[in-house]
Amino acid sequence: MKLNKRYIIGAIGLILIGLILYYFSDIVAYIVIAWVLSMIGAPMVEFLRPYIGKNLAALATLSVFVLLIGLIFWIFIPPLIEQAKNLSQIDYDKVGKSLDEPLKDWENWLISKGIIEKSTMDSTIVLDTLDKKNIYTKDIVIDSLVQSRLDTNALTHQLVVHVEIDAKGLENSYQNQEVAKTHHGSDFFGRIKNELYGFVNPSTVQHFFTGVFGAFSNILVSIMSILFIAFFFLREQGLFLTGIQSLLPNEREEHASMALNEISSLLKRYFIGIAIQMTIITIFVSASLSLLGIKFPLLIGFCAALLNVIPYIGPILGAAVGVFITITSGLDLSFYDELLPMIFKVLAVFAAMQLIDNFILQPNIFSKSVKAHPLEIFLVVLAAGKMGGIVGMVVAIPLYTVLRVIAKVFLSEYKVVQRLTKNI
Repeated sequence: MKLNKRYIIGAIGLILIGLILYYFSDIVAYIVIAWVLSMIGAPMVEFLRPYIGKNLAALATLSVFVLLIGLIFWIFIPPLIEQAKNLSQIDYDKVGKSLDEPLKDWENWLISKGIIEKSTMDSTIVLDTLDKKNIYTKDIVIDSLVQSRLDTNALTHQLVVHVEIDAKGLENSYQNQEVAKTHHGSDFFGRIKNELYGFVNPSTVQHFFTGVFGAFSNILVSIMSILFIAFFFLREQGLFLTGIQSLLPNEREEHASMALNEISSLLKRYFIGIAIQMTIITIFVSASLSLLGIKFPLLIGFCAALLNVIPYIGPILGAAVGVFITITSGLDLSFYDELLPMIFKVLAVFAAMQLIDNFILQPNIFSKSVKAHPLEIFLVVLAAGKMGGIVGMVVAIPLYTVLRVIAKVFLSEYKVVQRLTKNI
């Protein structure tokens, strides 16, 4: 009975902690991000502390983070604004006409291979039946609809409606429908163009960037809060872990201390590795694209590095963003002669980057830093993506690392735990 009571109290405690964390999720996120920054900046603090003291060492490290954030804004905000202007000033009729030839060629190739069926719908609107005069008139006789069912002697009224139709306006309306069908036809590539127009039309772009700049104040508050918390975590190494230990019972304090120290060590290596990976990818992609004459190389390189944090699908998303920026910055170019070679150059750079990442960077960052088998990591990322989407895939590896260490310390008697944690 006492054991059951203990479990019930423990379950209630966990539920209360979960509710508190959910309610203050934004503050919890600030604390966790600040802890991650403190782990990334720990080597610099440890190096500077003997020379300038812990306060100035923490302040100097934090200043480096602020300078990096400012540098990112200074480098990437102007290209983003320029891209927004470009997208809002696009002549979509011109874009549609410039893409008609390559899309038609690809459509014919897919039809010849039997991948898609040829569209049989005739999109031509016949206007011959319209009266070419400006006004088309017609009298319509309508029987009364108010005749009573009960009163058989009720009179039946007739209503004569004189209708005047602006035939010229109607013709323009049909012509607009024809333009719409030209842009958004029922065929396969027509639907693709329809989706592209819907994504990059001026109203959508304007709404997107309005939302981005509208949220800037909230982002600024978040950054200031994170930096303030990170300063104390940097100044007093282990402050976060001490706070976690204070929430645990005394009999578990020794095991909890072992687990937290191991978690801190593994995550520190992981996040430092991620920072190095992002730096290398940004430099490689930006330098390569700049040498090849591609516009906005720094913007594409940074987006590639940022999206590459998403396991497995991140490089594909990064390449898609790179191709999109290249296309939207060269809409006035000939597709086959100039734009298509530029797209191939971008894809070649991303392919080379992926080879470097797969064979050099990732084996040293993921497998060695978190001490897990690549297949194990792959399955964990798939499961996390199934449960939490892209966010789940991003946090899968660090969260799995935390769970492995906790299992090793508190559940080491189980064989499956021993096998999963033998390398830690």
